[in-house]
Amino acid sequence: MARRQSQLNLLTLCVLWLLGAAVLAEIPGMDAVFFPLAYLALALAFFTTSRRWRDGINPLSVILALGFVRFGIPGLLQLLGADPDVNLFRTMRLDDTDWLLGHALALLGFLGVVIGWQLPCRSLGSAFRRMGWRANVRLTRGVRYAAVAGMVVGFIALMAFVASNASLGDVIRTGDFRRTEIQVGTGIFFWLSLLLIASSVVLAAHLMATDRAWWVSLLPVCVATVLFWTLGGRVRAITPFATGVLLLWYRKNRPGLSVKTGALLVIGLLPAVLLAGQLYRGGLGIEGITQAFSIDGVFGYIQSAIWVDWGQLYVLAGATAIGPAILDGGAFLKTLLWPLSESILPVHGRSAGVFLAEHFVGFVGGKSWAFHSGLIGDAYLNFGLAGVFITTIIFGVLVKRLYIGWKEGWIHAPVYLLSLLYGTRIFFESIEKFTEAWIVVAMTVVVIRAGQLTFRPALGARTVGRPVTSRSPLAPQFPAAGPVDAG
Repeated sequence: MARRQSQLNLLTLCVLWLLGAAVLAEIPGMDAVFFPLAYLALALAFFTTSRRWRDGINPLSVILALGFVRFGIPGLLQLLGADPDVNLFRTMRLDDTDWLLGHALALLGFLGVVIGWQLPCRSLGSAFRRMGWRANVRLTRGVRYAAVAGMVVGFIALMAFVASNASLGDVIRTGDFRRTEIQVGTGIFFWLSLLLIASSVVLAAHLMATDRAWWVSLLPVCVATVLFWTLGGRVRAITPFATGVLLLWYRKNRPGLSVKTGALLVIGLLPAVLLAGQLYRGGLGIEGITQAFSIDGVFGYIQSAIWVDWGQLYVLAGATAIGPAILDGGAFLKTLLWPLSESILPVHGRSAGVFLAEHFVGFVGGKSWAFHSGLIGDAYLNFGLAGVFITTIIFGVLVKRLYIGWKEGWIHAPVYLLSLLYGTRIFFESIEKFTEAWIVVAMTVVVIRAGQLTFRPALGARTVGRPVTSRSPLAPQFPAAGPVDAG
């Protein structure tokens, strides 16, 4: 019965996808049918998945919720006749048809993720399961030393990267590092600096697993967030802190911080933090951070951010205005094959985000920049609608396997959560974030394994993160609560 219901759900989603494709083909009247049915299907997927897994922040629900903020809110406002007063939109010269088609393209991408989530793929799941158990990644007492050493190396590399390209004092004061021209040969320092993110998360996980106070456990990730703030990338800077908060959320007991209090803090402070980052990296520096935490400033920021900073629909509207499969697909190969694509198997591919920025706005002073085209926009501009269908389904399959791996215990919590957050970045920013994602996740595994190898517990010694019940003070704190789908 359950299998038949699953097949019916998949068939319904595929029919909806075809309806959305008809909207992109500009068949009259299809939008009136597609939009309400698509939103209904996505809402049902959100609530049924949260209820089934007893986890409101499972990967599918997180992606659908963020997708509603990024695409749904501006799309619905546009359908209701809202006319945003944004200079960028006037420069891009987007018309109502572009907005409508971009909106439909966004919904097609999310329907593809839901289809991928619901596909069984048992063979793939079994292969990943065997790989996970063989890797034997778990926290031991020695991990703390490896994590501290990793944070020191990452910190030195970060300072070397900044100092090699600009004055360290000026960067910290002005927050203007994003406009700095990166010197050839200094990229190695940036990649090594990512060890700071991986190690801080591992150390936070170890502190939580040894029952430290929640504020003590979050200190390592807070340090990493503050240090990476100087580079101007808000999402990268927030990533270690967000991972630490999720680690805290999934603990069996959260002493000193209730779920309600934590949720209110995040919702209340997030807009101010994002505004602070925007002002800091925009040239106002430290003074901009102080201006961000005001009611008028936050309110004004939210009004514009719905369309431009949080809202991302204008990018897909621009993509549909240009047309499908206009790029050669090289961006995907170049990213997925890195570092081989740089030397052994050279691949030439153009960034979809850079292409969109150049096409609609242009570059000032010869310095390139990019929109966040997202995985949907990347796939559409590189491969067309077929690429969107295949790419988003693959994404949905992978995040489902990742989630099940954490539930079953063969993927450790720091590895899972960093993979989830970086996967979310790939989906909403660009496929080009895949390189940074796998480097950070690989570094996380290396730090944990280094701790295991340098401090071998005696036979029967207690370890952290093993998915079994124990009365040990180092017992696992991130339980696989909820049903596990063997598919």
